[in-house]
This record gives sequence, C-alpha cells and structure tokens, in this order.
Amino acid sequence: MARRESEVNEFLQGNFAPWRMEGVAEDLEVTGRIPQDLAGTYYRNGPNPAFEPPGRYHWFDGDGMIHAITLGDGRAQYRNRYVLSAGLKEERAAGRGLFSGLLDIDPSEAPRFKNTGNTNIVWHAGRLLALMEAAFPTRMEPRTLETLGELDFDGRLAGAMTAHPKMDPETGEMLFFGYSPFPPHLQYHVADREGRLVRSEVIDVAWPSMMHDFAITKDHVIFILCPLVFSFENLAKRGGVFSWEPERGTRLGVMPRSGGNADVKWFETEASYVFHPMNAFADGDAIVLDVARYGRLDFMSPQAATNPSWRDENAARMHRWRIDLRAGGVKSTPLDDIVTEFPRVDERRLGRRHRFGYTVAREPELNDGAQPVWTAVKKYDLERGTAETRRFGAENGVGEPLFVPRGEGAAEDDGWVLVLAYDHARNTSDFHILDAQNVRGEPVAVVHLPHRVPYGFHGNWVAA
Repeated sequence: MARRESEVNEFLQGNFAPWRMEGVAEDLEVTGRIPQDLAGTYYRNGPNPAFEPPGRYHWFDGDGMIHAITLGDGRAQYRNRYVLSAGLKEERAAGRGLFSGLLDIDPSEAPRFKNTGNTNIVWHAGRLLALMEAAFPTRMEPRTLETLGELDFDGRLAGAMTAHPKMDPETGEMLFFGYSPFPPHLQYHVADREGRLVRSEVIDVAWPSMMHDFAITKDHVIFILCPLVFSFENLAKRGGVFSWEPERGTRLGVMPRSGGNADVKWFETEASYVFHPMNAFADGDAIVLDVARYGRLDFMSPQAATNPSWRDENAARMHRWRIDLRAGGVKSTPLDDIVTEFPRVDERRLGRRHRFGYTVAREPELNDGAQPVWTAVKKYDLERGTAETRRFGAENGVGEPLFVPRGEGAAEDDGWVLVLAYDHARNTSDFHILDAQNVRGEPVAVVHLPHRVPYGFHGNWVAA
C-alpha cells in the first residue's frame, strides 16, 4: 500500500507539519511586559497545506496561512486564517487535495494553477496583500484576515507580482517586478503611494531565471540574474523546471529609477544564487549590495542530499557586492561564514545607507544544510564589522527577525526585534520582543501563543 506523502516528506513533519485550525485567542499570556508604545499588528505568512498532498510536496507549495499578533496597551491577541484561493475553495468543496505542487492533478483537463499567496504579507496604500511570486497579490481584510480576492490593479497588471515589493520610505511608492519562464521574462512595475499602478516596463534579460527578489537604492533598481535557469529539457531526470548552469555566472542589472529597459547596465560576477538581499545603497560612483548568497542552488540534485560539501554550498552566507558604476566591475566580499537567511534592515533605511542588519542563522554544529531550520538570530553592525548572536537552542527553529523602531525619529537600532520561535520541548510557539540594542539579553517580553506556528517565510509590522 502506498504511503501518504505526510508519512515520508520531511516538509510535512515536526514543525513543518501544517496547523489546520483557524481561530482567535484574546489576552495571551505574556512573560515580561509588552512596551506601551509598541502598538500594531505583526503579520506572518507561510505554507500550510489544508489537505493531504495528492502528489510530491515541497515546502514552497503549501496553502498560505496568515498569523497575526496584535499588540496594544501592553496586551496581545492572536488570529490565524488561510489565504482562501480559488484552488483552496475547490479543494474544500471536494474535501480533498486537488493540486500537486501548484498545478491540478486532473489529466483530463488543461493544467490549472493555484495562487497559494503563501510567501509574504505586506501593507501598502491601505491594502494588506498576501503574495507569492507566480501570481497576482491576494487582498486580505486586516482585522479579520478574510480573503477579499486577487488584485490586478484595475486590470493594469499583466503577469505575476514578486513576493518582495519594495516600499520607498520617502516617496511611498511600491516598486516591484514579475518574472516568467515565457516572454516577457521580466517586467518592472511601480505603484504610487495611493496604490495606483503607474508604470510597467519590460526588461530584457539574457535568460529566463527564477528571480525571487531584487534591491533598490534612492535612484536605482538592481535586478539579480542568477544561473538558475528555466529549462524544460530533461525535466523528469532533473526533478524540476530549473537547471543550475554556473558557467553563465551571475549578472547584476542596474537601472536608473528615472530610466527604463534601454538604460539597464549589466555587471558580471561569479555564479551564485540570491533569494534575499538585505539592502542596497549608493556610495559615490558605486552601489553597495548586501545579500544572503548561495554558492550554488541545485538542491533538487541527488548529490545535495548525500554529499556534505554539496549541501554546504547550497546554503547562504552574508556577502557584499560593490558595483562600480563608472569603471565597471563588481567587488565581491564575504561578510560572514555562518549559514544565514532572511536578512532585514530598518525599513526606514531601505535603499539608503544602513549600518545594522538582522538575519536568522544556523548553529555551526547544524551547518550541514540538510533542512532549512535556523536556530539563532544575528544582528550585524556593518560599520564596525561585528555581529552578535542570540541562540534559541538546537531544536528550536526561529523565523525572520523584524526590526520595529521605537518611534519615527528613533536611531537606526533604537527599537525592538520581533521573532517568532518554536519551542520543541513544549511543541508550541512564542513571539519574542527583543531589545534591538541588546539582542542577546533577556527579552523585553515573550508572548505565549495558543499553539505552534509552522515554520514559514516572511512577515511585516503594521503600526496601529
């Protein structure tokens, strides 16, 4: 008898396993004291399959579930709810999973795509948007988390939207892009501070690539073209639609925000992959770009599971690229040798010079890259070249750290770092509020959630 996917797949076990109950919990237990001036809601998104997968499952495939932790007057409330896609509605009506990966499994019909909305959750122009990079954004009601439907910007958006738009802290614009295996392979977009799509531009690229994220400065956009190439040849043998082709190298496309496709200049550097930049900024005639850099990304390869050195290369470490706009060339500098991911900065510094950054990290003894579990949070002081680490324990995975300033005029690291952490011994999750200037010290407060929150991807803070 065939075994269920959840019995054999590590992404459906432990704290990767889905939590399928939706609900609300008021007045949560708190250790310490929630700061009175920390008022708003932390939203976190992640994959959470609502039904047993009918085929092979990957962590990136699950239905989106939004977890919201609302703080105010020193108290905390929790609410969680699925991103109710059209595909999930069909599955609920059928009472079973109908999609393998993101495509339906009925061979008698044309393939249909499922917009899981499972990767990020952002706020712009009064809209709360659940995002996944292969589809339209999904609007969510901020308080109840009811799904309001897909957003196509009044029919102006043609193609997918990245899960990583950038909100310019000065103009209020939302800058984003979409990629595709089919032409046009890359499109760049701008929505104004009122949420109107005011610009779309096709960008020519040398090959179709999985472009997960990008970076901006005050005056430029930086596209990161890595050699993870869409390829439909030898699909079954390779186990996926992507081919790792390091001979192509990596190219960084710099476009003036006032320009367009004809103004993009491409700079070559060594082959690598980047899911997430930390930030970028102008420095004279150069652009400095800090990223979580993978030496390679072919984790679907059989060697990735069995060869320790292969697994080690399929892991990210903090890295700095310095792009010389005048003379050309890219200077490449490692910033750390610890496995890391989910880099963030103070959002007020987005596209501007930053001193501090925050990431998740993996304990050195767990550096085999076998599973994407991070057990620590790091704060980098990139001016001094130092870092401090808060460890949560080898079995306690943590999510993306998020900095929230103490107030509008607060210094770059004067505020709190919000971290969702799994407690393996208790099989539950806690929401840690750390002092950003002392991340290793005792938490300012720990909010105890009513149940575990499965490992997920990205979150953001929306002030009250």
